[in-house]
Amino acid sequence: MKSYSNKTRFLIFIPTVFILIAFDQMTKIWAVETLKGHLPRQYFFGMAQLTYAENTGAWGNLGGNWDEPYRSLFLIFLPIIVLVAFSLFALFSKKINKLEFWSYCLIAAGGAGNLIDRIRFNFVVDFLYLGIKRPFETNIFNIADVVIMTGFGFMLLNMYQDWRSKKIVA
Repeated sequence: MKSYSNKTRFLIFIPTVFILIAFDQMTKIWAVETLKGHLPRQYFFGMAQLTYAENTGAWGNLGGNWDEPYRSLFLIFLPIIVLVAFSLFALFSKKINKLEFWSYCLIAAGGAGNLIDRIRFNFVVDFLYLGIKRPFETNIFNIADVVIMTGFGFMLLNMYQDWRSKKIVA
């Protein structure tokens, strides 16, 4: 699969990241104004819910109870390094195809959306829940998490396509 030119990468990456961050932040503002302090809104017999939560950790509150400076290192500084690296790789790597580009672009956008919350509030606003009962349920999540997981999905799809093309050739 071919890659985008460097100019095209910038023309796609910058607006995509800013639009996704803006959408994520707008939905979190809506969640704070509409859901905070209220009972969850349930849909489809409770399998989908809109419920306000403040996540002081990473996925599943990992690291949320850690002492400083470990918490900040793990939840703020390490993500900054990873997001900068992903962004630079997406924008400048000579060996990146279009699907890889989109995966890094989405992961950077979603990660930045959650990082903004961590820096501003010392927690991430979550408000979406899906599930029936354990083990078929999610943690409470947000739009940035959906964007990140979509990026990882694209990354896995790319890895599968690479594996399949090498298997067919061999």
